[in-house]
Amino acid sequence: MKRALAVISLLLAFALLLMGCDKPAFTMTSAGNKITINVNDAADGADSECGPYSVGKGKTAYVESALESGALKIDFTEATVFRDSDSMEEVILGSVAASITVGAGEQAEVPLGQGDYVLQLTTVGTAKGKVTVNIK
Repeated sequence: MKRALAVISLLLAFALLLMGCDKPAFTMTSAGNKITINVNDAADGADSECGPYSVGKGKTAYVESALESGALKIDFTEATVFRDSDSMEEVILGSVAASITVGAGEQAEVPLGQGDYVLQLTTVGTAKGKVTVNIK
């Protein structure tokens, strides 16, 4: 099963490369509990997700927007993560624990319960710039 999934994933990745995709709408990096989301002239309604991220008890997500245009909706979606001995993960998404929308220069604080989360991202209007999520 794992091999079949790996082969399918490789074929899909190869097919996407052959399509000559333009610059992706989102690029994301994370270092510890800091997630940086770069929005690259993404059209209205462009979406992506990143994670999962494990959140400890009593933590808050501090969101800071440096968007030049548009806005970004972030859904903090609860996730169940299954990890096996081969470091493979399977993630099942649950309900949205919190949802915020940030525009240029805006900040937000989102208290989170202990658990695993996936950030589901959707642009509002054509968006460009950077959003940082820091979980402390």
